[in-house]
Amino acid sequence: MTLLLLLLVQNPEFVAAARTGTAAYRDAQIARAAGYRPVGPDFPGMGRHWIHPGLILRDTLDPAAPPILEYAEVDGRLTLVGVAYAKLVHDATPPVGLPVPAAAWHFHQGTVEEESFLRSHAGVTHVSPAATREPRIAVLHAWIWLENPDGLLATDNWALPYARLGHRMPPDASHDAARAVALAAGDGGRHYVEALLRAVGRPDPTEEEALARLVQRHQEAARALPAGNTQALADCWKDLLDDVRALVRPEVWERLQVLH
Repeated sequence: MTLLLLLLVQNPEFVAAARTGTAAYRDAQIARAAGYRPVGPDFPGMGRHWIHPGLILRDTLDPAAPPILEYAEVDGRLTLVGVAYAKLVHDATPPVGLPVPAAAWHFHQGTVEEESFLRSHAGVTHVSPAATREPRIAVLHAWIWLENPDGLLATDNWALPYARLGHRMPPDASHDAARAVALAAGDGGRHYVEALLRAVGRPDPTEEEALARLVQRHQEAARALPAGNTQALADCWKDLLDDVRALVRPEVWERLQVLH
């Protein structure tokens, strides 16, 4: 049984409430009128976050009223692909109030406009031991409008890069293949990879310029590959990282290891 089906069986009320509560927001203009606003970058595996500040500040969590909606361009149309629940916390204890595993929550320190948000979604732990009592945001993703092969509550949905191009994710596609598809999808994908390399690797200005040229070259290579050629796409992403390693200083590459 898939994780999606398992959650539907175990928590049908949660999923039903989330879908019922956000169905109207499949029209982004209705979401805007309700108080949601787009913030931060368009993540290849998440889309762009639309945040309702008042809902984040509430003391309780309501499955029907997620503070974050996630939109992406799919077939040329701004499409609601998922939602996220968020709550301000002061330690690393996951919030309670939703029928989900505690491990499904992750934590951010800072706002979605800051590099810390990019770093945390790349798997970089940016909360220092000295900051364990500082305010942060606990976040839980729920892919109620675009099925996620990794599970309903997974942070990233790597079916999204394929959906942007009008394809279904092949069953044998790896995350690396999906990352190459995201790179091929448009300038947004290229800019995201460049921003990720800057935020995680912290290259110097000369390296940064060279990395931008390198990413553009690999974007062209990815665009030449069919979406169904999953092995070639995965190899394309691996080749990009190999070339990055050859380009940057060892200390920059060491910081970038998390991108593997």
